[in-house]
Amino acid sequence: MANTTGSGRSQTDKERSKQMSRSVASNPPGKSGGRPTGRSGQGSGGPRRNAPRAGSGGPPNRGSGGGRRTAARPSPSRPSRRSPTALLTWGTAALVLVIVIVLVVVKLTGGGTQATSGPQWSPTPAAIAAQVTHVPASVFDAVGINSPATQVNPPVPISGQKPLTYPGPGGTSLPGVYYYGADYCPFCAAARWAIITALSRFGTFHNLGDMQSSSSDVYANTQTFTLSKATYTSPYFVFKPDEYLSNEVDAAGNYTVLHKPTPAEAALITKYDTSTYFPQTLPQGENGFPFIDFGNKILADFIYSPSILASLSRSEIAAGLKNAKNPITQAIITSANYLSASVCNIDGQMPASVCTSSGVTAAAKAMKLG
Repeated sequence: MANTTGSGRSQTDKERSKQMSRSVASNPPGKSGGRPTGRSGQGSGGPRRNAPRAGSGGPPNRGSGGGRRTAARPSPSRPSRRSPTALLTWGTAALVLVIVIVLVVVKLTGGGTQATSGPQWSPTPAAIAAQVTHVPASVFDAVGINSPATQVNPPVPISGQKPLTYPGPGGTSLPGVYYYGADYCPFCAAARWAIITALSRFGTFHNLGDMQSSSSDVYANTQTFTLSKATYTSPYFVFKPDEYLSNEVDAAGNYTVLHKPTPAEAALITKYDTSTYFPQTLPQGENGFPFIDFGNKILADFIYSPSILASLSRSEIAAGLKNAKNPITQAIITSANYLSASVCNIDGQMPASVCTSSGVTAAAKAMKLG
C-alpha cells in the first residue's frame, strides 16, 4: 500500500524533507526558498508563486528581486572643465561610445528576445505522447496504490462547497477540473506525469509540449511536459489548465507570464489553494502551485517528490510506464489512480471500466470517498 496521510516514512524521506526547499514568496530564478513540512511529514514543495487575488486576474506578487540579472555600471565621475574644442571632441567620442553600447546590448538581447533558463515550447513526439496517454489498464490495476520507493500524497476531499462546473459541448454544464501550475516548477513537472496519464483514461489530450523544470531550482531540469498549449476533450468533464509562468527568464530575472488566471480562476486559487486545506504545505495567507481542483469537491497540491525522476530522460520515464514493477512507474501510476478516483467522484463514476477498476477503487477507499 502507498503511504497515506499519517503513515510511516523511510529514513531517506525524512532526510530529504530536511533539505527540500519551496519558496512561496515569488523568488526569482536561481533563488529557492523553504516550503513547510508536507503531509505525513515529508518535505513537499518547490518554489511557488503567490496566486492572484480573487477578481484581479492579474499576476502574483513579486519577490524582492534577489537573483536578478543586472548589468554592471561604471562609477559616476565629476566632469572636468574643458575648452569648447575639447568639449566637442569628448562629446563626439561619448556619442560613439553610447552607440556602440546600444548595439552590443541589442545584439546580446536579440533585439528584445528574453533570456531563457530552459527550452521553449516544442511538440511532444507522437511515440512519447502515446506512451504517456495510453498506459495499459493492467498497469493501473497491478500498481494500485503501491508506491514503495517514494511517498504519494492523496488528494484532499472537501464538502459543503458550490460545485465547480464549466460549459461543455453544446452548452451543457459539466463538472470542472482546474489545474494551476508553472513550467519552471519541479513539483508541477512531477505532477504532470500523473495528471496526463490519469486524465487520458477519460478523454484525449492534443498538443502536449516537451518541457523541463528550471535549471536553477531544486530538482533541476526535471523532465516533463507542458500544458500551456494543450487542449483536452472528454464527454464526462471539462479540464482547464493554466501554466501561469514559463521557465524563461526576462531581463529583470523573473519568469515570464504565460497565462494569467481569469478572475474566476483567481478566486478558486485564493479560496482553495491555501493553508485552510493544505495546512502542512502552505503558510497562512499564501497560495502556490501545483494546485488541482476537482469540482470543488477534491483538492490536490504536492503529489510526490520530483527526486525520483532525477537524471532520467523523458523517453526513459515514458517507456517505463508499461512496467508495473518499475519504481518510477509505481509513483506515477499510484498518483494517477488517486487522481482518477477524484474524477470518478465528480463525474458520476464514468466510464465504469475506469471507475470500477481495482486500482481506482483502492484509491477511492484510501481517500474515504463515498
